[in-house]
Parts: sequence; structure tokens; C-alpha cells
Amino acid sequence: MAENWFPCQQEWLRLCRRIKSLTHRDDAEDHLQTALANYYERAKDDVTHPEAYITRSALNLHLNDLKKASSRLQSFSDDRDITLEIEDPGPSQEDVYASGQRMDRFHEGCRQLPEKTRQAFLLNRVEKMKYREIALTLGMSESSVEKHIAKALVFLASWMDH
Repeated sequence: MAENWFPCQQEWLRLCRRIKSLTHRDDAEDHLQTALANYYERAKDDVTHPEAYITRSALNLHLNDLKKASSRLQSFSDDRDITLEIEDPGPSQEDVYASGQRMDRFHEGCRQLPEKTRQAFLLNRVEKMKYREIALTLGMSESSVEKHIAKALVFLASWMDH
């Protein structure tokens, strides 16, 4: 059996390369395998050129796949009206309005903070500066920066809840 395997493998690879070169697709081996199975299911007397039969069958399977994909695309484009009825996953107008109200309340809370606390908080949260950079910018210690930011967070959390 082993002595018959290598020539069969070489023939398989040759046919596979031929189908890939004709279809330019990665599923050539799948089509070739199906075509070969179809060949073995047929009566051998009906096929005079097995290699040509298998190659043509694999190409036909490829073409059938292309037709199916094309009809799915056509079906999808025919269903455009249905697609328009899909619910918008974005926020509702009410949610957008409520979010704007919360943001306005947050901004008002930020204006209520003492100047140094507001500066430290905004430099950290908006400008994404590290405590060390903020300390150098505002001329204070890192510990003071930490305290100002903690104070801002506590105040704003309480402010937003009321």
C-alpha cells in the first residue's frame, strides 16, 4: 500500500495546484476532494478520461459556490427595506438629552471646586498628566496633588448625586 501512496499523493498535489490556478481560491482542495468522491461513486465505465472528469467536476463545484454566493448577495440587496427597519443601536434622543444634562451638572460641579483642586483634577483627568508632572506644573508636592484629586473626586461624586 505504501508504494502506491506516494504516486497518488503526487497526482493529488498536481490536480490541486491545477484547480487552485484555475479558481484562484483556497477552497480548491475541498472541491477536488468532493469531485473525487463523486467520481468514485459513479460507474467507472461512464468516464473515459478520469483526470479531466475530476478537474471539470471540481471547477463546476467552484462555479456553483460562486453562484450561491452571488444569489446570497442578491437576496441581501433585495432585503434592503428590511434592513432599514432594524432598530438603531445608538442612544435614544432621551438618553442623549439626559447625558447632556449630566455633563452640564458635572461642569458646574467642576466650577465649584477650589482653583488648585480644579487645576490638578483637570490636568490629571483631561490632559492625562501624571501626578509628578502636575506637581511640577502647579509648584506643589505629589502628595498635595493626590490630595487635591481625591478631594475633587469626593466632591464631584457627591455633587452628581444631588
